[in-house]
Amino acid sequence: MSRRTTLLPTLVTAAAVLLVAGCGMVDPNRPVPQPDTNVFGNLLEVSPNPQRAGVFTVNIQVGPPRELTQTEEKQMRPTPVMESRITAEVSVTPDSVVLVQGRAGLLDQLSPGSEVAVIPVPGTTRMIGASRVLLDAAQIMDFSTYHHWQLPALGESTAEAPPDNPARINSTGVEHVPVPLDGGRVLYFTARLRRAWDPKLAPFGARRPGLEEPSKEGSSRELSYRTELGKAGWSAPELVAFPNLSEAHEVQVTWVAEDETACLVTVGEGDGPPWVGRSERAGKRAQWGKVERIEDLGKQESRGAVYLAGSSTKIAFARPPAAKAALDLFLFDPSTGAGPMPLDPRINTPSMEWSPRVGPTNQLLFCRGDRQLIYSQGIVDALRLPGPFRRVLTEANPTRDGKWVFLCQPRYTPIELDQDIFVAPWKSDGSLGEAVAVDDWRP
Repeated sequence: MSRRTTLLPTLVTAAAVLLVAGCGMVDPNRPVPQPDTNVFGNLLEVSPNPQRAGVFTVNIQVGPPRELTQTEEKQMRPTPVMESRITAEVSVTPDSVVLVQGRAGLLDQLSPGSEVAVIPVPGTTRMIGASRVLLDAAQIMDFSTYHHWQLPALGESTAEAPPDNPARINSTGVEHVPVPLDGGRVLYFTARLRRAWDPKLAPFGARRPGLEEPSKEGSSRELSYRTELGKAGWSAPELVAFPNLSEAHEVQVTWVAEDETACLVTVGEGDGPPWVGRSERAGKRAQWGKVERIEDLGKQESRGAVYLAGSSTKIAFARPPAAKAALDLFLFDPSTGAGPMPLDPRINTPSMEWSPRVGPTNQLLFCRGDRQLIYSQGIVDALRLPGPFRRVLTEANPTRDGKWVFLCQPRYTPIELDQDIFVAPWKSDGSLGEAVAVDDWRP
C-alpha cells in the first residue's frame, strides 16, 4: 500500500478513538489519557498560556488535510466525513520544534486557517468530553512540510532536481561532521548523496570527487573533504584521500591537528564494524599517510574520535557497550592502563550518545538523539540556538579559540534528512548566537 493511501484511515481511526473514549465518562471535564496520534487540521488561533511562561496554546479544528482528500477523490476513493467537530488544544513549549517550509520557524509564520500537523510528545494526549483533545507538541508544522517529509508520494513532482554546485559546501545531499581549524577559516567536513524517495529518481547532492551513486539497498559512500576560506569565499572542496582507503565506503575525518599534520578518521570497510585510525603527513600540503588503526580502542565498533584539548593521547569516542545497541561515549587514557572506559552516567543514558567534541577548556559537546548537549563543570546542559522554541542542531564542534561553533541543522526531507552545516558565534556566557549557513559565513 502506498504511503499516500494510509493517512486518511489513520485520521479517521484516531478521531473515532477520541470520540468513543469521550463518551460515557462520569466527569466530562476530567482529562482522560488517550493513545498518542498525530493531529491534522486547520489552525484557529494562537495565544500565550497565562499559567505557563513561554508556552503557547494553539487551537486546531481537527480534520483531514485538503490535499489528501482531493487526491483520494481524484482516485475515486470515498472520503470519510467526521460526524463530530473535534478541537485540539496544543501546548507548544520552549522544547517544541516549530517547522515552516521544512526549516525551523516561528508560530506567527503559521497563518490562521492554514493546515497544520502536530506530532505529540509521547504520553501527553488527553480527551475532555467528546470534542476536545489536549496534547503537548513535540513538533508542529505547516502541512506542506509534513506532506513533503512524510508523504512524498502525495502529489510530489517526479521531475529531476537541478544539479548541485560541487564548489559549494552545503547541497541537497548530506553535509555533516564539521571540523574547523584556523579560527574556522579551514574546514574539513563529510558528505554523502541523499537517496530519493522514489527509486526512479537520481539521488540528491553534489557530485564531488569520489562519491558514488547509492546502492540498491540505499547506502551511499561517505567521504571527507577540505575547504579553505579566502577573500573570494570558500575554495572548492577537495577530497581528503588516504592511500589505503580507496575502496572504503565510509571515511570520516573527525579531528585534525591545528597544523594539519595528523588526523583521526572513522573508517567503514567491508562487512566489519567501523573503526578509528590515525594518519600523519609531513606538512599541510603533503599527501596523507596510511590510516593506522588505533588498536588500543579494541576490535568492536568505534567512531567519532577526538583528542582532548591539549592532549595527543587521551581520546573520546563513541561505541555501543556490550549490553546496549545504541552508542555511548568512552574515554581512552593510556596512562591508566585500564583501556577505554565509559563516561559519567550523567552523560551516558539508555538513549544514544554520539559525536563527542571538545572545547578549548575541555568542555565536552555531544549529541543525545537529536539534541545537542554540553558537559561542563559537572553539569549537562542543552546547547540551544536563540529563539522561543527548540531548533534542532547536532554535531556541534567549536573552533579552538572558542569563538565559533560549527554545527549541523536539518531540512525535513523524506527517507533521510538533508543535513547542512551552519556557523554560530559562541558567546562568553556559553550561549550561541544566530547561526549562518557556512557558505555565507564570513568571520
